Amino acid sequence: MTARTVTTTASATRTAAPDSATVAVTALGEGASAARARERAQTRAATVRRAIEAVAEVTIETVDHRVTNAGASFEPETDAAFRAVEEFHVRCEPAAAATIVVEATDAGGTIDSVQYALTEGTRDAVQDDALAAAVRRARRKAEQVATTEGLAVGEAQTVTTKPEYPGGDPVVDDAWESDPAVHPAPISVTERVEVAYELVAAETAEPTGVADIDETATDDSGKD
Repeated sequence: MTARTVTTTASATRTAAPDSATVAVTALGEGASAARARERAQTRAATVRRAIEAVAEVTIETVDHRVTNAGASFEPETDAAFRAVEEFHVRCEPAAAATIVVEATDAGGTIDSVQYALTEGTRDAVQDDALAAAVRRARRKAEQVATTEGLAVGEAQTVTTKPEYPGGDPVVDDAWESDPAVHPAPISVTERVEVAYELVAAETAEPTGVADIDETATDDSGKD
């Protein structure tokens, strides 16, 4: 006889304050030659780096170097013959981001963006919490269905996770076009699961230890 099963899906969301920030900074240099433009961009970038490192503990990584010939552009952005760009990312604590924005700008840099995120350890902890809550909710839904049929829920047969962020990590991105004192919003992490449970006679069901109520979990479907 084929075992009877019930499949439920559920989701849960957890939030955490960002504990990492990345400030994208650009230093420009212009000149009559490519070499001169590059030299000026490097000099400005060094000045900006020193200004930032003087006020905060940071990690700085250069991510791009490029030189453009204004004469080869249909609508050049400068009257100079060449423009060089050096772009680097400044990683810091979220509380230091506003100061870094101000110092980098005062030193001659341009802020492209400020992105807040969760560090790997924090992200993993938040995801684990959301996943556990989603599984608890899925089982409660299965128990509700089983009760209406005069049955009970047995062991989970399959568990499939369906992350809400399949393409990458959740982040909060600010353009910093106005007040750099804006505080980053909490980051939400949502985990979804689909679980198939065996249905058994009510008197044979074993305690599961997952009957605690989790009011913050959200569900998004019923049984098959």
